[in-house]
Amino acid sequence: MYRSATGASPGTANQLFDQNSGAGLKLLGWVLASSILIAVDARTELLAPLRSAVGSAVYPLQFAAQAPYRSLAWLAESVATRHALSERNAALERELLIAQGALTRYRALQMENARLRELLDSTGRVEDEVLIAELVATSTSPHQIVVDKGHLHHVAVGNAVIDSAGLFGQVVQTTAFTSYVLLVTDPTHAVPVRVLRNDVRAIAVGTGAGRLRLKDVAVTLDIVEGDELVSSGLGGKFPTGYPVAVVEQVSRDPTAPFADIVATPSAKLERSEQVLVVFAGAADASAAAAQALEPPRSRPRQGS
Repeated sequence: MYRSATGASPGTANQLFDQNSGAGLKLLGWVLASSILIAVDARTELLAPLRSAVGSAVYPLQFAAQAPYRSLAWLAESVATRHALSERNAALERELLIAQGALTRYRALQMENARLRELLDSTGRVEDEVLIAELVATSTSPHQIVVDKGHLHHVAVGNAVIDSAGLFGQVVQTTAFTSYVLLVTDPTHAVPVRVLRNDVRAIAVGTGAGRLRLKDVAVTLDIVEGDELVSSGLGGKFPTGYPVAVVEQVSRDPTAPFADIVATPSAKLERSEQVLVVFAGAADASAAAAQALEPPRSRPRQGS
């Protein structure tokens, strides 16, 4: 039997040609049919019902085919949205923390400004030159504090120290930039006072326990609970007429020569952060000397 150079017999080649020819004709037929349908659909509405029916039948398959893509897109969008929300939340938390810090600082500044206003308003009650100082530490000695003004600021031992409410203490030691202030409640601290109601004079000494005690006050003197004690100015170390204490307790024993009188300091010893260092002048000392020559006024005792 004769075979071609390719090894296939003539009958086999004819069969392949016939098969290829049939497939080509089918393809050509489909192309012509598609072209005719496209032309008819483009120029008429005859195929609109068929197109709608085919679209409705194919839609579930189309939806199923797009489902994985849509799921992945939704998942990616959800992750991105969650990440963006997390970042936004973290940013808002940082901003809130900063705002809270600023608000806290603002409130602290408001309180500090209020204290400074009270302190500056108190200078109207003092005719001497004053210097604003700030508490920076507590001393190792009891009943002493340290302020941020020293002898470079012309602060000297003996200068009186006051706050917005009353007499605070007295400078007992200075350095170049700081000064040590002895509080009025220290047992070694004494200040001449007078009763604002009737000008009865006395000496107020610290008790060491946050109070003052009037020294050697005769039982017959008119001093009652609630009396306000102010500095008399005797000695010239303390400003005249500045609040020192309020009488808290009066005990009189008929068999004892002196009354036991305890007073509460007017100054805010545990709360004040700014004070005034008072530079007493000669005019104040002269006024105190003139006052010392005047006898105390006699007024009826209250509460007895």
